Amino acid sequence: LSFGMPMGPFTLMDEIGLDVGYKVALLLEENFGQRMKVAEILKKVYDRKWFGKKVGRGFYIYKGKERQPNREIYSFISNQRKPSLSGPDILKRMLYRMINEAAMCLEEKVCLEASCVDIGMIMGTGFPPFRGGILRYADSVGCDKIVADLERFKTEFSLERFSPCDYLVALGSKKQGFYK
Repeated sequence: LSFGMPMGPFTLMDEIGLDVGYKVALLLEENFGQRMKVAEILKKVYDRKWFGKKVGRGFYIYKGKERQPNREIYSFISNQRKPSLSGPDILKRMLYRMINEAAMCLEEKVCLEASCVDIGMIMGTGFPPFRGGILRYADSVGCDKIVADLERFKTEFSLERFSPCDYLVALGSKKQGFYK
């Protein structure tokens, strides 16, 4: 939330409904493969019919207007030793994947200009307007740094979802941004 998003990802999933989110996640995985692999925790929550706010339980437990974290979720998390993540790396893991997908929208001509992606992200997802949009934000960080972090995450976590697209790699290698 300190980044400026209207709510965190778990609150958003509970608001939308984890049943809806799970079905959408399955479609994304079906169409985009490992890049959009469904998180195991989402399946576990879905199997228990914890569909979020509408049923009173999801990532949070709801009692009237009050909510508290659903601590039973912790039992779904593997005790395997995983690399510890700093707050900045957690934010990067989420934002940089969004930037990569936005770059693919330009690469695949889904959108023709960075400004179209930015306005869509601001108006459609609540991306903080004061940051100018996801691609303006990317330019403020540097595409080369984003590519380096994505590659690092891909190696650390052995996950295809962190593979930077060719468009982003090209911008990074030329030390360019999405805006001229």
